[in-house]
This record gives sequence, structure tokens and C-alpha cells, in this order.
Amino acid sequence: MARTKVFISYTHELPEHGNRVLALSDRLRQGGVDCMVDQYVFGTPEEGWPRWMLNQIEAADFVLVVCTETYDRRFRGKEKPGRGKGATWEGAVITQEIYDDAARNTKFVPVLFDGAAEAHIPVILRSATYYDLSDDSREETLYRYLTGQPAMVAPPLGEVRALPPLERRQTFAAQYWNVPERNPFFTGREDLLAAIEGALAAQGRAMLSGLGGMGKTQIAVEYAYRHRADYAAVLWVGADTDDALASGFAGLARVLGLPQQHEREQAVVTQAVRAWLAAH
Repeated sequence: MARTKVFISYTHELPEHGNRVLALSDRLRQGGVDCMVDQYVFGTPEEGWPRWMLNQIEAADFVLVVCTETYDRRFRGKEKPGRGKGATWEGAVITQEIYDDAARNTKFVPVLFDGAAEAHIPVILRSATYYDLSDDSREETLYRYLTGQPAMVAPPLGEVRALPPLERRQTFAAQYWNVPERNPFFTGREDLLAAIEGALAAQGRAMLSGLGGMGKTQIAVEYAYRHRADYAAVLWVGADTDDALASGFAGLARVLGLPQQHEREQAVVTQAVRAWLAAH
């Protein structure tokens, strides 16, 4: 199996910086990545450093660009004379490759070490994902990218679910309405919906019972929406506790526009709602 070829482009600054680059390259090689850095060359390469750099960049599958303030300055050709040419030359080669590829780039990968900031990434590389290697534990993400091992893989596509068509919007007959929002993905339960309709037609009332989480609320909401046009009022009240029921009646007083809706005495509000229900 062909190994991923990687070249590391960086500037020779402090010895610690060079050591950090060398250590990164060593670890990548230990992990099966064919990584090359100039420190592996003894003396001077036969073709000279400029051509050696050019050949390394062209042959690499990925080029890790270790971004620092100095690297960015040299990349843009703004370094003072006599202070180093390496990154200046590599910056020109990298810029040309990206230009030739119509600004598409998956090859040149910005890398940050301690003290480096996103602003130190050459502007031509800022559209790429950068890897902050402030500590060794973050190298795994970079290693995954270089070796084609994504952390997340999309699951296979399932079958398309058949959904019933939604009812057309219409002007409902119900003047009073406070039912919770409908679940747009509700499906099935047609037998239960038909049973509710039959019970209401036969005896004027129906009850859904069962353990929590079985979908009773969703069925009741769906039925209310389907039959809203059949009623002058469709009212919803929670009755899990006495307090919930009292609060629900206060809400009904507002929905119905009763004069007592602003009363502080809950009993007065409740009695007004009960009287309205009895009259209607």
C-alpha cells in the first residue's frame, strides 16, 4: 500500500522551533506517514536547496506549513534582505500551485505551534482547515486527515419514509382554540383516530388511556386539528395536577375573553369558565 507523502515547510528560527518540527516529523514517520523535512538531509542536496524544496513540494501528497509571524512575512516576500530565503521561495512555489489549481487547495495544510496565532497563517491558506498542535494530544486530528481516517463517517442511507399528505390550510369554524402545535411528522394511528370519532359521535365523549410515552397527547392533538372545523370551540387544558388544572382554566378565561380573566381569585375565574362551558 502506498504511504502518504508529507513535506514540512517551516522557517529556521529558534532551535526549539526546529526541534519541534523534527519531533513532529519523527512521530508521523513512526505512524507510517512518509514525512520529509530538511533536517533529514546530510549536508547539501545534490540538486541544491531550491530545487530540492521544489521537488519535495511537487512530490508530496500534503505539505504541512508551520505558520509563524516570520514564516508569513517571508511567504509574502517582505523579509529584510539577508534574513533567510527558504520560506520566501517555498511561499512562491505554494502560491503558484494554488493559482494553477484555480484557488482549490487540499494539499497545503496550515499548522500552528505554541505562541502562533491564526493571523500568522498566510492569507492564501486561510480558507483551509488549520491544525493547532499546542499539545501532542491534538496531533491525532491531523494524523486522521493525512491518513484518510475520518473521526465521523456518515451512516448508509435508509429508505424514504412514506408520509401522508398534510391537510390544506382552511378557515376553521372553531372560534376559540388553544390546542398545542401539531406534530408535522405524525403518522399512523388511523384506527385510534377513527375510534375517537366514533365514540364522540355516539356518546359525546372519549378517553385515551395508557402508560406515559405511548403518544396519547400526540393523538389528541392530531384529532383536534383534523376536526377543528367541526366545532365552535376546541379547548385544551392540562390536568396532571390541581395546580395545572387551575392554571389551564385561567388560560381558558383569556382564550374565551371572559371579563373575569383578570380576577385574582382563582375560584372566581374557574367558576366563570365552568359557567361558559355549561352555557355552550
